[in-house]
Amino acid sequence: MLIKRIRYSGAYRMFVWVAKALADRGHEVTVFTFMNNDVNELPANIKWIQADLEQSGLWKKVSQTRQHIKECDADVSISFLLDANIINTLACIGLKTKSVICERNDPFKPHYYKLRLTKWMFRFADGAVFQLPKVAEYYSMVKGPTAVIPNPVVHVSEDIVLQPFEKREKVIASVGRLDMFQKRQDILFKAFAKFLGEHPDYTLKLYGDGPDESKLRELAKTLGIQDKVVFAGVTSHVHQVLSQARFFVLASDFEGIPNALMEAMSLGLPCISTKCRPGGAELLIQDGINGLLVSTNDVDAMCDAMQKMTDGAFADTLEREAKRIKERFSEETIASMWCDYVGLFATI
Repeated sequence: MLIKRIRYSGAYRMFVWVAKALADRGHEVTVFTFMNNDVNELPANIKWIQADLEQSGLWKKVSQTRQHIKECDADVSISFLLDANIINTLACIGLKTKSVICERNDPFKPHYYKLRLTKWMFRFADGAVFQLPKVAEYYSMVKGPTAVIPNPVVHVSEDIVLQPFEKREKVIASVGRLDMFQKRQDILFKAFAKFLGEHPDYTLKLYGDGPDESKLRELAKTLGIQDKVVFAGVTSHVHQVLSQARFFVLASDFEGIPNALMEAMSLGLPCISTKCRPGGAELLIQDGINGLLVSTNDVDAMCDAMQKMTDGAFADTLEREAKRIKERFSEETIASMWCDYVGLFATI
């Protein structure tokens, strides 16, 4: 399995989850990274090769990857995210090892120029895995076996219990990279500022860090909400902090399948999400039944949804339905889908 680096955010955590799921079910798994990692170790049943190729050109990365694939005598080489997908596809050409690429984001997003320039080469990939059918349609150039496999709901500790709505803090939680281009915390801030006019006793807590933190702090001051917004930083106890909030909000323009949204719903936390491209939130939320969906870039709609979430009786109905996501996307179900897909290559 190949990825540029391992970090703490969604796609990278899913990469590690898939590696562990395959290793736990009897596959011999080697992970290869070629840039500096934020994570120090992987589970003991996964071999990890860390190369320092950050300053190297494309062909050196391809050459080194190809060499490691040969040494591993791998049946399948699975890559996550665009840079690794390019390298994996090129490295496996002419080898018995089958290259499988995985798109974890929105291929339709603006300014995704590198994908526009390089997508032609994925006709040489031997297979592909996607999170959503719409993304699979974009990669129609892949000729080998493809599969749509969503993210799992990662197990929530039985010790974490959501308190009744009225007993929880008047906190709105949001989890994700502080990045206005994708995550659109600017829309969230503007909606929250309007919401405070009727509900001044609420606080917005942001969990995460990112390139736009200083800009968002300035925006909070401009909107006059700096005393009502908490920049809580990165947390390794996502379920714990979410369980203390009244409800959760995701304001993104685009996502794959949002892990933070899945985690919040699995607790039973009432959730608001934009209809972010290419459809991950709409896969998870049935509007008005287990959460609320609003259009992207719509401050008024986001504010109206927040207003609805202050109704405890309505929030309770959403909570009961939201928890069912654990059944639809259980770890065992999703792991079996990955094993079945990898097994296809034993017969090709």
